[in-house]
Amino acid sequence: MPRNEFGRYPAARKNRLDLTRRGLLGAAAVITGAGVADLLHRGGSKGTPRASAASKTGLNTHVSDGSEPPVSSGSHRPSTHSSVPAHHGSGDAPPPHAHTDSTKPRHHVEVHGHESGDAAHAHVVDQVVLPPAKVRVRTRPVYYVDQLVHDAPPHAIALTVDDGPDPLYTPKVLRLLDKYRMQASFCIVGAHAEAYPKLIRDIHRAGHVIVNHTFTHVQPFNRQTQRRIVNEITRTQRAIEQATKVTPRLFRAPGGAWSPFIFRAIASYELIPLDWDIDPMDWAMPGTRRIEHRMLQGRPNDIVLCHDGGGNRSETVRALRKVLPEWKHRGYVTIPLVVPAEALVPPARSMPPPSDLPSPSSGPSESPTSSATP
Repeated sequence: MPRNEFGRYPAARKNRLDLTRRGLLGAAAVITGAGVADLLHRGGSKGTPRASAASKTGLNTHVSDGSEPPVSSGSHRPSTHSSVPAHHGSGDAPPPHAHTDSTKPRHHVEVHGHESGDAAHAHVVDQVVLPPAKVRVRTRPVYYVDQLVHDAPPHAIALTVDDGPDPLYTPKVLRLLDKYRMQASFCIVGAHAEAYPKLIRDIHRAGHVIVNHTFTHVQPFNRQTQRRIVNEITRTQRAIEQATKVTPRLFRAPGGAWSPFIFRAIASYELIPLDWDIDPMDWAMPGTRRIEHRMLQGRPNDIVLCHDGGGNRSETVRALRKVLPEWKHRGYVTIPLVVPAEALVPPARSMPPPSDLPSPSSGPSESPTSSATP
C-alpha cells in the first residue's frame, strides 16, 4: 500500500478507527440495552433518547409496550376507592379567578395514559376511572318539566338562566323575578361563582335553584378529555358549595353537547343532566323583539333558555320585562327545577352497567334545539 506524503497509511488507519468505533458502540449497546444498529444509525450520539411526551406531562401515566391493548376512552371501570369523590387538579391552566386550594380534596379520579407512535410525537390519551355511579346513568338529558318534576302544576313552565353570575345583569334578572314573584334555575359557571360568591348567595336566598354549568364553559364540551370533563364538573361543585353550602343536583353541558362519558361522569357525582326545548338564541343578540317572540312560544311543560352572563345581556333583560308579565297574564307558573328525592336513590349494587352506551360520541346530543348555545 503506497504511503502518503506524511509516510502514513490513511486507509489502514481509517479501517482501524472504524473497527475501534464499532467495538465501543457494541460495548455501549450491551451496557445500555440499545440495539447496535440503532446506535450506529444515531452515530452513538449524545446520551439517552429524549423523554417521551407522556413523561413530560407529570401525570400518573402508563406507557404501553405493546404487551397489552390501550385503554379505551369510553370504558368504565368501578373505582376501588371510596365512593366519596375527591378532586386532584386537572393540570390544565387555571382560568381567571380559578380556585387552587387543594388542602381539602373532595373528588378523586385516576388518570391513565397510553403512548403510541414515535416518542417525539407521542400522544397521551387520558382515561379516568370514575367512582361508582350514585344515581341512574341516563342516556338522554331532561328536556321538559315533567321529566324531572312529576308533580308540577298543570301550567308550569321553567325558566333557566345560563352563564352567570354577572355583576351587571344578574341583579337585574333577580329584581324582575322578584317583582313578578317567579322562580328560575340559574346555571352557574364555576369561575364566575368564585369571582362573585355574594351573587351566588343572593340567587340561593331568593329561592332559585343553582345548576352546575362547568367551570370555564369550554366548548365543544363533549370533545374534551375525560380528565378535563371531570375537572370542569367537580371544580364547579366545589365553588358553589363554598359560596352557598348547597350542593347542586343538576348539570347542564355547554351548548347541550353530551356524550355517554359525560352521562356516566355526572351520575358518579349525583347529578342529573338538564337541557332545554325553547332556545331564544339571546346569546347571539338577535334583538329584543326576536328574543321576546321566541320565549313567548314557550308553553306549559317547556324548559326555556336565556342568559344573564357571557356577554352583553341587555337585550335579554329588556325581553324579560315583557315576557314575565305576559306569562303571568297567561296563567303560567314558573317553577325551579328541583330534583325529586327518588331520582337520587343510588342504583342497586347488583345492577350491571348500562350495555346500550356506545363509546363517547363526538357530536352533540339529540336535543330538540337546533343550535349549540355558547
